[in-house]
Order: sequence, then C-alpha cells, then structure tokens
Amino acid sequence: MSDVNHAKGIAPAIKPTEARLFEAKSIEAKAIEAKSIEPKTLAELQAMHTGTLMSRRQALLKCPETSTLTIADKASLFTPIRFKDTTVWQNAYRELKTELDKREHLPNKQERKALRQARAKKR
Repeated sequence: MSDVNHAKGIAPAIKPTEARLFEAKSIEAKAIEAKSIEPKTLAELQAMHTGTLMSRRQALLKCPETSTLTIADKASLFTPIRFKDTTVWQNAYRELKTELDKREHLPNKQERKALRQARAKKR
C-alpha cells in the first residue's frame, strides 16, 4: 500500500521516533560535511588578493562553533580548519584580520550603490 501512495506522490507517514533519528543523523551529517579550510602562512596571506582574503574570511565564519575533537586535535596546527573552537581557527582568523587591516577598503553593496548614484548625479 505504501508503494502505491509513494507512486502517487504521497509521502509515507514518518513515526516520531524515526523523525528524531533522522534529525540526529542530519545533525551528524552537517558536522561531517563542514568544509575544511587549509591553514595558510602569513606569507601566503600577504600574497593573496583582497577579494580572496574576504572569501576566506566568509568561509572561516561559516565554520560550525563546536566539534567533538579531542583537546590534542584542537591544539594541532596541522589539521584542516573545520570548527571555530580550535586554536588553529582562532590563529587563522586573527592572522587574516591582521592582514585585512593593512589592505584597502572594499565597498559593500550599499556603498557601491551610493558611489554609483553619486557618479550618475555628476553627469
């Protein structure tokens, strides 16, 4: 009977225990799916374009807050960056912000719009 309902496009009913199990699995999957970011040296950061640094900042900020890593794993500087509660994430973000502070300001969407409108008024 459920195959008939499925063929008609009617989703089979999910029991509450199955829903909780599915939710727990999806939370675990999100933790596993967390995109890893390779640590960069200061020299590598200095060689990067400002837009690339801004993209790296966005990727770092998208990292989940916590992980189930051990204290030794969190302190390791050789692991890829995946979670914000690791020292490697904190060091990478601090170094990135230091480098961005030295760079020119890139206007955001609202600032670009205001600049464009100001140029149009001058014409």
